[in-house]
Amino acid sequence: MQFLRVGGRISALRQRLADRFQMPERFKDTFVEKWVQYWNGLVRDYSEVAVGVVRESYTKPKKALLYGTGMLFLYQAGLNNPDEEAFMTLLRRSTNRMITVPFELQNPESADYLLTLERAINQKKLRLLSLGICTILWVDLYDEDDCTYPAICEYTKVGLLNFHERIIDVGFWNQYWRLKWKMRNYDVNYL
Repeated sequence: MQFLRVGGRISALRQRLADRFQMPERFKDTFVEKWVQYWNGLVRDYSEVAVGVVRESYTKPKKALLYGTGMLFLYQAGLNNPDEEAFMTLLRRSTNRMITVPFELQNPESADYLLTLERAINQKKLRLLSLGICTILWVDLYDEDDCTYPAICEYTKVGLLNFHERIIDVGFWNQYWRLKWKMRNYDVNYL
């Protein structure tokens, strides 16, 4: 438990640095001194928080493990968040797989979903909203280049209350899950 004395070590190091570096007389009673005091206070506060977190992790290791695992999961989810390029790659791959199957043997649900996506892309109505750990794919009411009054009026845009109706896919962990779900049985064996 020698690591628990880390708070004393950090405060001693901070005190030694403060003793070594003194403010020149010409900066006394100026905004520079206030600025230095602000940053010193900020560093002191955050170092106290860090020491408190380490101490609490020793007293409650399960809670610390849970928080650490959650933070690592969110970090990895952010790294593996799919973007528009990943969506287009997955869409092309799915379309190419669907093309290899004759039209009569295609699953209508898969074919309709791919057709909906292709129409939204061709009409430039497909939008991506990246939330850091996941990406929402939705269809807008108007083309992104449309300059007519209904397209630019703020009252005719998709509202927050009916936004969920416009969502057509959710991307998470380098996958677009609805596209994957719709393509699971795209050929004659879908029954």
